[in-house]
Amino acid sequence: MKKMLTVLGFACALVGTTGVAHAQAYPSEKIAIVVPYSAGNGLDLLAREFAQQLGQPLGVPVFVENREGAAGAIGTAYMARAPADGYSLLFTANPPFVTSPQAMSKPPYDALKSFVPIARVGAVPLVLITSGKSPFTNFQQMKDYVRKHPEQANYASAGVGSPGEVYGELLNQATGLKLEEVRYKATGQALTDVMSGNVLVSLVSVTAASQQIKAGSLRALAVGSRERLPEMPDVPTLAESIGQKDFQASVWYGFFAPAGLPRDRLDKLQGEISKVATSQRMADFMSRSGMVPELLDSKAFAASLVRDVETAKKLVASGNLKER
Repeated sequence: MKKMLTVLGFACALVGTTGVAHAQAYPSEKIAIVVPYSAGNGLDLLAREFAQQLGQPLGVPVFVENREGAAGAIGTAYMARAPADGYSLLFTANPPFVTSPQAMSKPPYDALKSFVPIARVGAVPLVLITSGKSPFTNFQQMKDYVRKHPEQANYASAGVGSPGEVYGELLNQATGLKLEEVRYKATGQALTDVMSGNVLVSLVSVTAASQQIKAGSLRALAVGSRERLPEMPDVPTLAESIGQKDFQASVWYGFFAPAGLPRDRLDKLQGEISKVATSQRMADFMSRSGMVPELLDSKAFAASLVRDVETAKKLVASGNLKER
């Protein structure tokens, strides 16, 4: 009897150990990186680079899934309802992520409660662009043109809470200009109308506009970085252009998971994403794309989000960035 109990005890222990090992075997299936914007923009391209580099260390396929619409709100709301199992990750950008729900009458998600931040990985400055055929070539000439042609004084944005809208309104406040917003469903549509001259200017990420700027179909008037960009040394900063040394316009990129993600899976994802984010391959990719590496771990990222939400509330109130 004692021998039988010993065998049974060993069998139970083995089953228990196997169960624990199975529970800890994460990941065991493919992982989706959900980008709440259309394919081809800077955020999407960065997500695809991360997907390529994360597959091997995680040991499973990692792929990008685009769920665009409403300045990122549709895909983000979808992710807020996704299982908190670590197999669907949100890769998104701010201002839209934080600002959009503040500007909506019925926000589909809460930036602080619906998600757990995994890692912030980089940032990209915005650039004020106009058509390559525009009659002006610098910021001051643009201001003069707007004053002489108020009927053409407008700017394109990708919708409520988008970087173009937030910083477009801040630019109006800082300069006294009265550029009227023209909203689009996606950045690509906005760029098309700016290139054709249907809309005067727009503030978009450097990555989204760099190819068209190089081709001459778009003209860069000013960049939102703290200092001039090495790849655009002749383009002044917005701070230089408007005479306000602290004026900046940029977008950060980061990974999130639905709230409730188990701590061990959060740690696993944070560790592997951080390794990729600090790799030489990723540094080279970001440099080529006009991005700046900016790694924050989960804790630091969460703290920064609280500050971002407070800033967004003030921006929405002061800029009247409400859904309409």
